[in-house]
Amino acid sequence: MHIYSVTPEATSPHHTFQQDFPTRLRDTSLRCELAGWSGILVPHNLHEVDPWIIAAYVGSVTRTLTPLIAVQPSSLPPQTAASMAAAYASLYGRPLYFNMVAGARGDELHQTGDTLTHDQRYERMREYGQVLRGLLRGETVDLAGDHYQFRNFKLEPRPDVLSRCKLFVAGSSPASISVAKDIADVVVTHPAPYEEWEATFRKPLRADGYTGEFGIRIGLIPREERTEAWRVAYERFPQTWQGRQETLLKTRSQSAWARQLATRAVVEEEAGADGTGHDPYWLGAFRSSRASAPFLVGSHAEVSERLAQYVGGGVGHVLLNGGHEDDYSDISRVVKEVQFSTAGPDTREEQ
Repeated sequence: MHIYSVTPEATSPHHTFQQDFPTRLRDTSLRCELAGWSGILVPHNLHEVDPWIIAAYVGSVTRTLTPLIAVQPSSLPPQTAASMAAAYASLYGRPLYFNMVAGARGDELHQTGDTLTHDQRYERMREYGQVLRGLLRGETVDLAGDHYQFRNFKLEPRPDVLSRCKLFVAGSSPASISVAKDIADVVVTHPAPYEEWEATFRKPLRADGYTGEFGIRIGLIPREERTEAWRVAYERFPQTWQGRQETLLKTRSQSAWARQLATRAVVEEEAGADGTGHDPYWLGAFRSSRASAPFLVGSHAEVSERLAQYVGGGVGHVLLNGGHEDDYSDISRVVKEVQFSTAGPDTREEQ
């Protein structure tokens, strides 16, 4: 099981930071590496600092941490992404992972003049991924597509470590799932509760021929006592009228994952399940509009048990939603418990 944190925000409308951004970025990266986590997600949108410069800085202050860098085809040509990965590998002897992002925010699409429809953006991503993967593997690329044209193009120089790069693709809509099956090493989703996730996501993908890995984007707030975990959750993600209204608007989003989570969040609240503390799976953070994923909240045992279901079902990559220093030791404890519970007998004896 590979765990990925996320780089801290440079600025936030919800928080006033006591330390400057470079300090927070360095400290977060070092804590993730010290915890034994595999990587760190570097987001990309118009309201974040450039992800490639951030990834380069992370590489300079760590020895093993792998940046999982968000790449939007509308913002960066595939040959440039491959070239920058080659530069990173030359500097640090490590691969980069690519988190392929189609671009779902309507305001950003309008501001940058990206007029493609939802499905057209995923078709562009398919071509992008084919080119990027070929270049990373050292292939000579020939492509006459709708979005990219290449003639006998090869990445040079190309460090051998680039063969270890992976492409992550988030999948919820039929268009994104189709593209993920073609280009993804890891298909990622904001998961439904486990039984639903298995029935509607994992099994259909396997039945349709997908042979790659699975990842989930989820938040974790575990504590020794359940009541303390829920206190932290509600303090961090207050339930407000404005948040609920924004959630209702997201039920009509063009983004499939946002629409599905918002619909489930509304149902959760209307059913009275929210706030009972009995079910670790919680969409209150999403409903607060301060997070973009479901959370598992509860005691170490409760969160471990629920996370172990996903891992036992084939999830090998867990992308954490946000990162709070106060959570790190508790998350690390949960991760160790999950690794032990899902390991085979021989591995358990070694542990």
